[in-house]
Amino acid sequence: MNPVILALRMGRMLPPQWAWRLGQLAGSWFALLGGREPQRALAHLQRAFPHATPAWRYRIMRGSFAHCGGMAMWTWTAIGKDPRRIARQVGVEGGPAIRAMLKESRQGSRGTVAFTGHFGNWELLARVIAVCAPATVVGRRLRSQWLDEGIKWLRTGTGARQVDQQAGIRPVLQDLRAGRIIGCLADQDVPALSGVFVPWFGHPAYTPNGPALLAAMAPHTAMQVVVCLRRHGRWLIHSGPRWPWPEGPRQSQALRMTAQATAYLEMLVRRYPQQWVWWHKRWRTQPAQRPQAAVWPSSESP
Repeated sequence: MNPVILALRMGRMLPPQWAWRLGQLAGSWFALLGGREPQRALAHLQRAFPHATPAWRYRIMRGSFAHCGGMAMWTWTAIGKDPRRIARQVGVEGGPAIRAMLKESRQGSRGTVAFTGHFGNWELLARVIAVCAPATVVGRRLRSQWLDEGIKWLRTGTGARQVDQQAGIRPVLQDLRAGRIIGCLADQDVPALSGVFVPWFGHPAYTPNGPALLAAMAPHTAMQVVVCLRRHGRWLIHSGPRWPWPEGPRQSQALRMTAQATAYLEMLVRRYPQQWVWWHKRWRTQPAQRPQAAVWPSSESP
């Protein structure tokens, strides 16, 4: 058996609350070491929150690593548990939009592009949504075959389907037209993917425009931001409003929708900054390096 999958299966032996605290402790200690990732996270926090105090930014940096460690360990222990029981323990915020998404997906009448990111607990989000309705996760193939198989096994364990980004748009488009929910992690700078520049904390950030283009290609498709965040010691699925595809040229509207979804996700990150991965090189690619990519004006609101 794949050793990664075997290790994932063994997680059920640890109580979730113990795992959460151990993971937090491990992540916090990793941040204390002051290596490359913590230093990068501090630099990014300074760029995003230039008026905050150094002490505040340092606290958020440590909290971000602690959250990621706790999230990873908690998810590890939850893998062997009944996913329906876990789903019943997750709270909901933005219920009407979520109910509409699930109802239309079950009926196969309307697909949804769920714009999400590396925020809160994105792995739990995929598992809970897949319990409730037909879902497809668009993911990047990892270099390690064992790790890639392990992550796919984790994401598809509750019935979700994963499609590699390298497989192209056709299989994802087919699922969307069939009414499935398409989960897209679209908050990172991935030079290999087609993208546009939209504001992220006031600075242009190269962002995949594939989710918005998917919504444009499938009739009767909606797009909404969906995340799973942690609040008051429990997981909570939060949904933004459902946005129908606007009229107008496909490329320009895809730029607008990408900017709108990114702005909504930024609003959530500002509320819960410790739950986002600040060590990611979010501003790695600059407009001068991609002159062909469209740029959303930073002075305009999406």
